[in-house]
Amino acid sequence: MSSERDRVRDEWQAVAGGWRRWEPLFQSFTWPLALRMASVAEIGAGQRVLDVGCGIGDPTLQVAVLVGPHGRVLGIDLADGMIATARERAAALGLAHVEFQVADVASVALAPESFDTVIARWSLIYVADPSGVLARLRGALIPGGRMAITAWAPPEVNPWIAIPMAELGRARPLPPFDPGVPGPFHLSADGALARALVQAGFQAVQQERVVLSQFAHDPEEFWGMMLDMAGPLAPLLQDLPAPTRGEVARGVAAGIRPFRSGDVYRIPAQAQLAWGRA
Repeated sequence: MSSERDRVRDEWQAVAGGWRRWEPLFQSFTWPLALRMASVAEIGAGQRVLDVGCGIGDPTLQVAVLVGPHGRVLGIDLADGMIATARERAAALGLAHVEFQVADVASVALAPESFDTVIARWSLIYVADPSGVLARLRGALIPGGRMAITAWAPPEVNPWIAIPMAELGRARPLPPFDPGVPGPFHLSADGALARALVQAGFQAVQQERVVLSQFAHDPEEFWGMMLDMAGPLAPLLQDLPAPTRGEVARGVAAGIRPFRSGDVYRIPAQAQLAWGRA
């Protein structure tokens, strides 16, 4: 368990600088999901919210704005490089009521009934026992508190990652996408997140898909962003010869060509979103 956790931590720690550099484009990609999560979780003024796998502070900082200065928000993440940027962003926005902590959701100390809401965006997909972790998080919620979690939808509706992985697969053997094991498409099937919530004891559970759009000015920008931000992708390219990496990049450019819209690219994506009450 710890070795898998360490691997995930190291992958995302390695790209923490990339998330800092590409913050504006990432925001343009994910804002619909952040808004919808806040809506279904009924986040409002004065609430106490936990964000699991907060990265550089998304959607933690948006939530901090919604709860206002009389609320409290805690964001946790395995990668200290991510947390460092999150703290810097919070300070720049004057959000003194948000706190960030380097922590593992499976072991971090959580007092019973200490939060009104827990959110987890694209973090439980790296957990081997999501229902067990969700049950632990339910214990940290007040009675009737809300939980909102996300995963990616299946690869066929996520060409932003499926195309680069397919091109990389031409250059080296890759394991197949498996929705049943931790990784980018864990829990991607319709209803999988909802079942995990039900198994963890949540009630009034619902699930839906949220449509997203990855923006880039050109293929070079898109590929640079993927290399800098996609934690599991970068290590697969490291030991490839430079000519092979170039071939992969050219294949990705050709693959995203259908998504050109005038002088920019808008590459489709979809996320799964599920929520319920403790």
